[in-house]
Formats: sequence, structure tokens, C-alpha cells
Amino acid sequence: MKVLVITREFPPHVLGGISYHLAYLYSEICELGHDVTVISGVAKESEESAMDLVHDDIEVRTIPYGSVQGNHLKFPLVLKTKISDEFIKQYDIAYVHTPLPYGLPIPTVGKYHDCPREERQFFVDDLAGIRKVADWVIDPTRRWVEKRSLRAVDHAIFNSDLCRKSWEKHYGFNTPSTTIYNGVDTDIFYPRKVNTDEEYVLFVGDSERKGLSSVLSYAEHSSKTVFVAGNLSTELPENVRCLGRVNQDRLAELYSGALATIHPAQFEAFGNIVLESLACGTPVVTTNRCGASELIDADCGYVGDSISQGVMHCKQVDNNSCTMVANGFTWEQVAERSLNIDCLN
Repeated sequence: MKVLVITREFPPHVLGGISYHLAYLYSEICELGHDVTVISGVAKESEESAMDLVHDDIEVRTIPYGSVQGNHLKFPLVLKTKISDEFIKQYDIAYVHTPLPYGLPIPTVGKYHDCPREERQFFVDDLAGIRKVADWVIDPTRRWVEKRSLRAVDHAIFNSDLCRKSWEKHYGFNTPSTTIYNGVDTDIFYPRKVNTDEEYVLFVGDSERKGLSSVLSYAEHSSKTVFVAGNLSTELPENVRCLGRVNQDRLAELYSGALATIHPAQFEAFGNIVLESLACGTPVVTTNRCGASELIDADCGYVGDSISQGVMHCKQVDNNSCTMVANGFTWEQVAERSLNIDCLN
């Protein structure tokens, strides 16, 4: 099958975590015997990274669209002017990872990795001056693109039921949809042998949306050491150790040595941290406002608002139960699920 992928970013032109997701997913789809062409936007803010993750047989075509600001309008417009319907028609199916306010002339699957409507509440109050005015002016166009995109695709994939329900809450839609959870690279995230005499819990992140204030509040009332993989500028309790950003190998070591990974998210459509930790054999404490909490049961973690109760529960968790859950979400399995949807049958 000839597969066309449309996205505002793809390695080596990386803006965020979606690039890694797409590199893993479509490399596996290539391995399954399909021909994959990626049309990727390139923003001025893109960083060159992760090209080693991309399968050699994937053809990548790039279309620059300037600054990432206003990309929800600029990328669809540039795509429409640069890529003809005749070019698109040579493919059997299109997977679109950036909302487009118009349809394509072939069966189209839209993949929704987040819910900007829910996430917006965590940054809009921090805007000031001209940036706040600009956001107020531009935001209705974002809503228009997001709403139109749901009606332009033949099938929608969401990375959690939480993500799907969030889009339904804001827009409502009748498009057939499927929940397909993200995958994890078990060649990187697996139980590492770690020499440490110190019992600690791990938090990966540095934002309020991921639950930073809850983590600091827990630390103030706990004797346990809290390692933070992220950049923090606030005054920290004595038992909090800020490690800054770490690479994936170091992160796997940190997961493996932790009593638990704590992820008290206020909203996260999925949360790759959860699967990464489980793959390293470490249970997770998270909330039901994290999409990946749908994978957690008492055998591999705790879902609730009390971090202290969750950490206490995790002392009883068998590490093998954690890895068993993660092994059900390899990228090969995600690729197979992504190909097995209604509009392809």
C-alpha cells in the first residue's frame, strides 16, 4: 500500500515529541511492507534531530512555512498551494497529523495527539501585552481549523479516550473514530541495572500542566527524595533535586532506579512518561486527567490525586507486572493497529 503522511514536523526538522512518534510509527509501517512518503513542514524554529530514527526507505518532502507562530493557518495554506490533488491521488491513503480545514481526494485518517482547547488554559493567563491581544485575535481561527478538520477526515485516531472525549466536549463530531495508544521504544526503555542506595521518586517535567505544584507540595510533606528531570527556577524543598533535561539513556536509568514515577498531570492527552516508566519496570502514580492512566491498574501503579498514597501503594507492585503492560504497546503493534481501521477495510 502507498501511504502518504502529512505533518507540520518530521525528523530531522523537529519541533517537539510528535516527530519522534512519527519516526517510530512510520518506520514500523515501512517494515510491514508499505511504501511511505512524508510531506513535512519546516518551521524556522525547527531543530535538526532524530534522523537516525527514520527508516531508509521513507521518502521525505519538505515545505517551509516560516515561523511556527500561526502554523495552524500557514501550514495548511502552503500545503494547498504546493501539493496538487493529482500528486495526492497516486497514494492509497493519507495519514494527517496536523489539523487541515479541508479534505483530500483519497481516504484520509486524522491523528489527534493532543487537545489544544484543554491545554490552552495552562498558558493563556501567562501571556501579557501584545502577545495576549494577538492570541485573543488568532484563537478563533484555531477553533475554526480544529473543528473543520474533524469533518474533513474519513476516520479519526485519538491517542486516548481522554483525548477523544476532550475533542467531543469542545466540538462534537460524527466522524468514525478509534483510540490507539502511543508506543514505547523498548530498545531504549527497559529495566537497567542501577547502583543506588537512595530511595527516590521521579518526576519528569517542569510545567504546571504536568503537575509541578502537586509534586512540590508532596515533597514538602515527605521524607523521600524527589528527582526532577526538567528545568526549574523556583525555590525548591531540600529533598528535591533538579537534574535539568536529560537524554533518553539517562532517563531510562532514572526510571529504573526509582521507587515510582509520579505524574500528577492536570491535563495530558496521553503522557509517554507513563509507558517509558513501565517499560523500565517502575510503577506510575498519575491522575485520571492523564490519557495514559487508562493503561494503569493496581498491578502497575496508582490512579488518583494523592501522591503519598500512590507511592505507598507502589512499594507493593511487582516490577514484572509493569514491563508486561508496556510490552503490549511496542511501535510494531501501534503500526498494525493504525493500519487496521474501518476506512481501509
